[in-house]
Amino acid sequence: MKDVVFVTGHKNPDSDSICSAIAYANFLFRIGRYNAVPVRLGEINKETEYILKRFNTEVPVMMKSAKQTVEDLEYDKATVFSKELTLKTAWSLMKQQNLKSAPVLDDHSQLLGLLSTSNIIEGYMDDWDSNILKQANTPIENVIDTLEASILYLDKGLKTVKGEIHVAAMTAQEASKRIHENDIVIVGGDRHEAIDRFVGCKVALIILTGSLTINDEALEKCAKAHVSVISTPFNTFMTSQQIIQAVPVEYVMQKGGLKTFSTDDTLEYVKEVMSQTRYRSYPVIDFMGRVVGSVSRFQVLNGEKKKIIQVDHNERGQSIDGIEEAEILEVVDHHRVADIQTIGPVLFRAEPVGCTATIVAKCYKENNLDIEPDMAGLMLGAILSDTLIFKSPTCTPQDTKIAKELAKIAGVDIQEFGMSMFKAGTSLVGKTVEEIFNSDYKKFNISDSVVGVAQVNTMDIEGFAPYKQDMLDYMDSVTKSNGMEFAMVLLTDVINATSEVFVAGPHPEYVEEAFNVTLNAQQANLPGVISRKKQVVPVITETLTNE
Repeated sequence: MKDVVFVTGHKNPDSDSICSAIAYANFLFRIGRYNAVPVRLGEINKETEYILKRFNTEVPVMMKSAKQTVEDLEYDKATVFSKELTLKTAWSLMKQQNLKSAPVLDDHSQLLGLLSTSNIIEGYMDDWDSNILKQANTPIENVIDTLEASILYLDKGLKTVKGEIHVAAMTAQEASKRIHENDIVIVGGDRHEAIDRFVGCKVALIILTGSLTINDEALEKCAKAHVSVISTPFNTFMTSQQIIQAVPVEYVMQKGGLKTFSTDDTLEYVKEVMSQTRYRSYPVIDFMGRVVGSVSRFQVLNGEKKKIIQVDHNERGQSIDGIEEAEILEVVDHHRVADIQTIGPVLFRAEPVGCTATIVAKCYKENNLDIEPDMAGLMLGAILSDTLIFKSPTCTPQDTKIAKELAKIAGVDIQEFGMSMFKAGTSLVGKTVEEIFNSDYKKFNISDSVVGVAQVNTMDIEGFAPYKQDMLDYMDSVTKSNGMEFAMVLLTDVINATSEVFVAGPHPEYVEEAFNVTLNAQQANLPGVISRKKQVVPVITETLTNE
């Protein structure tokens, strides 16, 4: 399947924004154009929640930004090493998988260090002596594994190497001077007398080379003295070389000062960090602190932008954060064309209809696609919401015609469904003024001015009275933080076709001029005004443009 393409409505999503994103993503997937996934840019309102539940549809996942993150990259997925892994095994794995580095984890799967091929090479070039296994606290299992040895006797108390490494190529007198308790002795050839001597020295481990063994009597002596005995197929020379590779990676890895990235770090941040450091690759950790892979400079430079399709909006201020870093593929909208900017040509479909879902439904019909009942229900809900059950001046004959067809497919009665939907969505009980204002709020850049317009459909305008002062205070803070001329909220009574407007900010006179009203205590009635798009934004635009 092709790369994922995200279909998104605007911020503070209404029913059209959510339902059109879901229906259009389904359409794109069915025709095989894109592997489309619907997403949302905010919490859904009660009305939208009712529509989705009625037609058994899941709420789209939240998408906070279109900026590229580490998660979007083709980074190397988790090839991680335990701290006890031998250098021999680590080197082999890194060669097989063409790795330059690999994260090393502790016993709790947390990042402990970073092992690179240069760490291993530098280790060999250092002045390692016969104490190296002791200094590295090397587990005895590492020695057995590295030498591919068979166990003749292994003392339970022998866990790690505690002494020096010796090759038994000396006289008995010299051996007694050099070999001490807990040391390791590599023995080549038939040296039964020497083995008795080493047992007397209380060595910890005797390594027989060339697959040699010892008789039962000698082995019993070793066991009684707690001297472990193993046999390796390597000859004495190879054994003395190979045993050094039993050192655990923890001993040579890079510790401290590690630069890591989380999966949700933006590429902007990653590039900044990489410009100040010179590592080949960097560990990637998830939100639980677990290492999930590593990322290189090459992978960052070759990362692809997120692919976005916008529905029910085209203004940058209403788009997902970071939209400037994304690749916009399509726009499907029924609003004015605003300040959209794209990297390349896009499929742009905007029609003067009352709802984006009307356009989406036409896409299905134009491609001879049957509309599933659940998709029909979602698009019907969006149309009834945006057109206020066909009472809005934005409603066109196309909206009405498409809605009736969708109602038949979905098997619902338009009036019953529409009224139930509005009833579920217009209750203000239990909501904060912030939730009420942001349930359907849009910011507009008009000429050199910025204004905010929120709209709330409710069947109980009088019930808003207890919220009024808190709402005005909140709106005032919105205007100050966004440098707005004013912010307004429309409480719209769909049934009686009227709106009550509340205004805050430094220039409420612009609203008075636009609607030819006088605000009383920052409030006025606007009879017949129910459409933000056709009856509010145009008159405000004209007023501000003429100022």
